[in-house]
Amino acid sequence: MKIRFYFLFCLSAFGLNVVAVELGQGIFQSVQNTAKLGFDPAKLNAIYKLQKKFIADEVCLSNVALLVSDGKAVYHRAATSKFPGDRPITEKTVFPVWSMSKPITSVAAMILHERGAFKLDDPVSRIIPQLAKLRVKAGSGKTEPLKNQITYRDLLRHSSGIDGYDGSFDQQGTWKEVMELDSLTELIDLLEVKPIEHQPGKKHTYGLSTAVMGRAIEILSGQPFDKFLEREIFKPLGMEHTRFYLTEQDRDRFQPLFVKLKGKFRPGTPAEDELYYAPKSSLFLGGEGLVSTLEDYGRFCQMLVDRGKAPNGKQIILPKTLDLMLSDQLKGIPGYGDTRKGYAFGLGFYFLEDTKKEGQNSPNGIFGWGGYHTTHFWIDPKNKLYAVFMARLYPYNGKTQTEFRKAVYEALK
Repeated sequence: MKIRFYFLFCLSAFGLNVVAVELGQGIFQSVQNTAKLGFDPAKLNAIYKLQKKFIADEVCLSNVALLVSDGKAVYHRAATSKFPGDRPITEKTVFPVWSMSKPITSVAAMILHERGAFKLDDPVSRIIPQLAKLRVKAGSGKTEPLKNQITYRDLLRHSSGIDGYDGSFDQQGTWKEVMELDSLTELIDLLEVKPIEHQPGKKHTYGLSTAVMGRAIEILSGQPFDKFLEREIFKPLGMEHTRFYLTEQDRDRFQPLFVKLKGKFRPGTPAEDELYYAPKSSLFLGGEGLVSTLEDYGRFCQMLVDRGKAPNGKQIILPKTLDLMLSDQLKGIPGYGDTRKGYAFGLGFYFLEDTKKEGQNSPNGIFGWGGYHTTHFWIDPKNKLYAVFMARLYPYNGKTQTEFRKAVYEALK
C-alpha cells in the first residue's frame, strides 16, 4: 500500500498556509490521478474552498472532510480556523460521533439477528421484562398500558415510543438523568418509570431506542456491549480508536467543542460535552456514546460500501441483511420528518428514495446518518464511494451536509 499524506491547512488573514504531514501506511491509498476515478480535480479543490467558506461564513469552525472512491481517498483535507481555542485537526483527532453510534449498534444487532438470536417482530420484553410494564402517555397527564409490546423492529426504526431526548445537560428531564447513570441496566431501570410517547409501532419518535438495543445485545450475546462491538466490528475492521471512553491520550486529542448561540461562537464548557467518557464507566450508550477518529469511522463506511465485508475478507453482515436494513421500515408510519425530502428510514440508516424531492444532485440509494455535534457520513452504493465530514459544533448545522454533498457530486463527472 502506498504511503498517504494528510494535508493540514491553516487559514491566515490574507492567504493559505499549507503543511503536509506524512502519516505512513493507512487505509487510504494515495490517488495520483483522480480523473481516472471519475472526478474533476479542479472541482475537488472546490470542496476545500467550501470548507474555508464554512469558516468564513461562521457555519462552523475547524472541519475535516474525507471522500473515498473505490477504496482510495480522492479527497482528504482539514480546514482550521483562527478562532481562540480552536486547533488544527490531525489524523489523531478524536471526535464524539454521537448518533453516528446508531448505525454501528444497528449493524451489531443485525449480526445477532442473522445468527437467529431474535426475529425483528419478537417482543423485546422476553429478555427485558421491564419493557412490558411501560405506561403510555394518554393526554392530560394520564397514562394507559401497552396495547402491544415493543419489538426489535421498533427499536431499530425508532417506533418504540421511547423518547429521552428532552433537553441538554442543564435542563431537567430524562436525558439529564441518563448522563449520570453507570450502566445500561440502570438505563432500563430509569426508563421503566418514564411513560413513553405513544403506543409502539404508531409513530417514529427519535430517541433512546438504540441505547435500549445495546442492553438487548448484552443479554442476547452474554457479554458487555462494548466487548461485543470490539470483537464483532472494531477488531475485524481495525477501528482501534473507537470506544465509549477517552484515554488520557485521547483527551489531549479530543476536538474542542464550540457553541454558536445568538449568532456568536464561544468555546464549549466541559459540562457541555454532556457525556463524561470516563474509562471505568459501563454506560455503553449505543445510540450516542462512541468516540472515534475520521480514519476509524472511514473503516466502518468502507465495510458498508463493500456490502458488509471487512478488509480481511470476514463478512461482518451479509449483503441481504444490509438490503433489509436499507428498505423502508416505516411504510407510512408518521413522524419521520425527512420523508418530505425524499428520504425513507430503514433499520439504523436513512436512505434516499426520491432525488427529485431532495432537490439536489444526490443519486437515489445513498444512505447514512449524522451526529449531534455536526458530524455526518453517507454511502453511495452505485458509485462505490463514501464521504465523512467532521466538525465540533453545537447546535448541529445541516448546511455542512447539504453543501458538502452537493460539492462532491459536482466533482463526480
